[in-house]
Amino acid sequence: MAIPQGYDPITLTQYLWFHHKCFTCPPTEFQNLFEQILSKARFGFMPIRPYGQDGDRKCDGLIESEGHFFQVYSPDELTQEKLTKKINDDLDGAVEYWRENLKRWTFVYNTRVGLPPDVPLVLSEQRKKYPNVTIDSLSNGDLWNILRGFSLQQRAEILGAPNGYEHLFLSPLSSNDEVRRALDSGWFVVTHDTMTPINVNDVLEAMKRSAPFGFPLSVRPDVSDSNWYEAAEFQKAAILDAVEKSRDIIPRFAVFSLSQIALCIHLGFVLSDRLEVRYFQFDRDRRTWRWPVRNGKADKNIKVAGLPENMIQEPIEVVIRVSLSATISKTASIESAGDAPVQIDLFVANPDVMWLKSEDQLLALGKQFRAVLAVIESRVPNCSRIHLFYAGPTGGAIIIGQQINPRTNPKVELYQYSRQTSPQHRHVLTLSDEPTA
Repeated sequence: MAIPQGYDPITLTQYLWFHHKCFTCPPTEFQNLFEQILSKARFGFMPIRPYGQDGDRKCDGLIESEGHFFQVYSPDELTQEKLTKKINDDLDGAVEYWRENLKRWTFVYNTRVGLPPDVPLVLSEQRKKYPNVTIDSLSNGDLWNILRGFSLQQRAEILGAPNGYEHLFLSPLSSNDEVRRALDSGWFVVTHDTMTPINVNDVLEAMKRSAPFGFPLSVRPDVSDSNWYEAAEFQKAAILDAVEKSRDIIPRFAVFSLSQIALCIHLGFVLSDRLEVRYFQFDRDRRTWRWPVRNGKADKNIKVAGLPENMIQEPIEVVIRVSLSATISKTASIESAGDAPVQIDLFVANPDVMWLKSEDQLLALGKQFRAVLAVIESRVPNCSRIHLFYAGPTGGAIIIGQQINPRTNPKVELYQYSRQTSPQHRHVLTLSDEPTA
């Protein structure tokens, strides 16, 4: 096996361990490896195990929403005849059982030196036989390329941490004293970077006084094709998984975000106000995530205008505009959400992209936004939905999302701003206690 050039020590160790699992462990180990990788790589992936006389119905895993089925093959010894029979029998059986539910079939294989020469021809013949099914293959090399794209923490959860680097990962500590110190000062770090990569060293620098517990959890949903609801489901699954794992350890999160505002609000919505969360904002001038030591002059006066003074019993919609880095005009919100009967503004005296200088400002923003929601709940009890427009820092978007309670607040419609679209505020997500669309 050729050793790849340019790998850092952690990646190289994980590369070697991955191939050890593929080449020297029992066939079941490869299937376990495949399941772990796909479960992290694809939202909705479900591993399948044989069950009684039914077996596995010619399916080792599936993504039900896509009609995508996987068949895994990792023999101790591979021959052309057996491999060809395996492909033909498994695909024929899958088509026979799953019928119109089968839209895509992927043959996942583990070999030391590649496929026998006739196997691509066998797959080609099967494509002719089943023209309505997308047929492809996935090698152990393809799996490594998927795994290599994971964060270091995600890779460590599958392949472990190499000797000497254990302190970087969410792994058991060596003594009760170490555990106690880590629990007392530790935070789970979340890097939320869909637009710009976040430098881990900068995160560690900002966290000096509050130790990070393990390597940061990277939440990086893909919105390249404007698949906002899929991106929201991805980050929801990642955060809820982290919350569950931290339930008995450190249910405290330090969040660093360079992402779209709608996803930041959704991230706060998932975290909720029941969790202890610290917020960090990247300072463009100082090029750091660290809050200034002295921030007493920071503007914490969040003004509110447009609150209903009297009780409104009929079902109506409400618009909330939050103007911190720039002013959102009533005209702009009407273009996107219509002229709602109640129009509420949260704003600062001088909106500016450098408005945020202190974590205390975010706490003041969260308190004021929560108060606005309480007024809507009491004075507009039949409010059908809230249209939320936000211009401000990512930290503020996250803390606002935390104040939205799906059990007591109506649905909240989120808008993403872009100068290139018309209208410039485009609806992308809905926050509610129902599954995302």
